Amino acid sequence: KGLVNKDFVVDISERNVNIQFSTTNWINALLCGYIRYANHANFHYDLSDWDKEALQISKYSKGEFYKMHMDFGPDTHMTRKLSITVQLSDENDYEGGDLIFYNYPDEKQRVTSVRGKGSIIVFDSRVHHEVTPVTKGVRYSLVKWYHGDEPLK
Repeated sequence: KGLVNKDFVVDISERNVNIQFSTTNWINALLCGYIRYANHANFHYDLSDWDKEALQISKYSKGEFYKMHMDFGPDTHMTRKLSITVQLSDENDYEGGDLIFYNYPDEKQRVTSVRGKGSIIVFDSRVHHEVTPVTKGVRYSLVKWYHGDEPLK
């Protein structure tokens, strides 16, 4: 019922997307700058001085999705504080594949993210979100998480 992806098993009923990980230094440095600025302006979290996770490159083809979830969670993700996503595809290259944020638990209170190529979104890792199924074309994005040295409370 799941796909094995290097170090973990993926439940394809919850997440069906092709992902790869990268530790490319210049991309991480660029994203770190955005995270640090957003944190200073909006969140004021105590972020770790060292990078704890590789960046994720996501490719959503027709029928692929990621059901509602949050990036913060039990096990290894207790110290995730901020998430960042970068839209790599032109919004006209695919249909569906919307990144939607929820005011959980009221799923009716939701915001659909911008779709413009190059859009960068920084959000609290505890915010529930999803990527709806792609119905046509291919959607590419970068995803990265920034940690603190202590879990959020």
